[in-house]
Amino acid sequence: MTLKSLIKGIKVAKVTGDVNCEIKGIAYDSRNVKERFLFVAVRGFSTDGHRYINDALSRGAAGVIVEKEADLSGICLSCDGAAFATVEDSRDALAAVSSAFYREPSKGLSLIGITGTNGKTTTSYITKSILDTWGRKVGLLGTIRYIIGNRVAAAIHTTPESLDLQGYLREMLDNNVEYAVLEVSSHALTLKRVEGCSFKAAAFTNFTQDHLDFHGTMEEYFTAKAKIFDYVENGGYAVLNWDDPAVRTLTEKLKCNVITCGLQEGAMIRGMNIDKAEGRRKKDEKSFFHNSTLIIQPSDFIIQTPGGELNISSPLAGRNNVYNILMSVGIAYALGVGDEAIIKGLGEVSPVEGRFEKIDAGQKFLCILDYAHTEDALKRLIEEARLITKGKVITVFGCGGNRDRDKRHKMGAVAAELSDFVIITSDNPRTENPMWIINDIIAGIKKSNYMILPDRAEAIIRAVSMTEQGDTLLVAGKGHEDYQEINGIRRPFSDR
Repeated sequence: MTLKSLIKGIKVAKVTGDVNCEIKGIAYDSRNVKERFLFVAVRGFSTDGHRYINDALSRGAAGVIVEKEADLSGICLSCDGAAFATVEDSRDALAAVSSAFYREPSKGLSLIGITGTNGKTTTSYITKSILDTWGRKVGLLGTIRYIIGNRVAAAIHTTPESLDLQGYLREMLDNNVEYAVLEVSSHALTLKRVEGCSFKAAAFTNFTQDHLDFHGTMEEYFTAKAKIFDYVENGGYAVLNWDDPAVRTLTEKLKCNVITCGLQEGAMIRGMNIDKAEGRRKKDEKSFFHNSTLIIQPSDFIIQTPGGELNISSPLAGRNNVYNILMSVGIAYALGVGDEAIIKGLGEVSPVEGRFEKIDAGQKFLCILDYAHTEDALKRLIEEARLITKGKVITVFGCGGNRDRDKRHKMGAVAAELSDFVIITSDNPRTENPMWIINDIIAGIKKSNYMILPDRAEAIIRAVSMTEQGDTLLVAGKGHEDYQEINGIRRPFSDR
């Protein structure tokens, strides 16, 4: 494939060199450049790809894409025989050339995009389970892992960079995958990682505070999330959480078809008898005590749809999962999945690791591991624990470093208010001092029902020693993660 064919659909301000040069691969990291590669210089958060053009050329780059306003002093644009293409936005260009290089794989797949502050991962796994039982071959790209045909890869980002994303989609297509379920983060939408993709259905699970370190304001954060619907194909669907006030505002604004999901009246896909089911859980001790060990009641309820009622039984517990289930059913209806496959898929879905995950090591109390790392997610987690706990709720959590500082004191406030006792510890401090983060957290606490243990392993061990039969221990924030990042270095660590 030539550079000329790759940049054909891009607005190029200037080209120098031989655009008919053959391109054998693309890289946005100069360290990955090989002979006859195209290097796309992208401005990052901590460095600028334009600084590494000479390195890319020394590794054999045949072509380079640069931004119009970039400082190219010290770079010989006529050296090494490489072709240079100047563009307005190299992220746009990276997505476009990546899609072209991999022969527009999204056109051969049915893409489902899922965004939202919380619930993306679980909703994606439920959706995959439904599509699996429908007899379709399904790929998945998300926070925990990438499932690409018959291959599973560790996830680097919730949504891969556009070059990597297009490569994964091509691999899926080559392995006869029909549907690809993508978690789509607000970062990915802002950084144009899904440019070149067309979604058959896009879902917005909910909207609460997060990532203000990146987006600046809640308005900008919401705008970034809502951008997913710009990528819905003609005739495609938006699936919206009817009960979320912010998400509901999109109902009348979107040009695509809309399916609404929720518990409130007016939702097209509506959960019924939820409170009654929760009441049974509270009244019937035998439903959640077995051999003196607390177990979690699965979700059994009715879903009202435009076509009738579905009696649902799912191993996923908790009200949060009711919403995740409803969103997945909305996606399934958008794709034309039959009721039988929906019911079967919901019944066969496996609990998602690190999402309201019960940890059973033979202890006499309930221990739940959860990825909750926002104020809203932590609040919902503790409230859900209250529904199934006769004794005390003890919560262990911290906040990530180099991330939204404004949510820290709010998470501290909600944890102390709703828990009987809280142990505040480290999450992923990254390059921040752990005690600075902890001080931000305790600034929101007005009660004295907490202690500070910066060492996360020590905090969990202490919490276990304090928890008695009938209590619930919540370990929140890291969920599935198998590392802890301290001083920029990821070390093996699991809350389990």
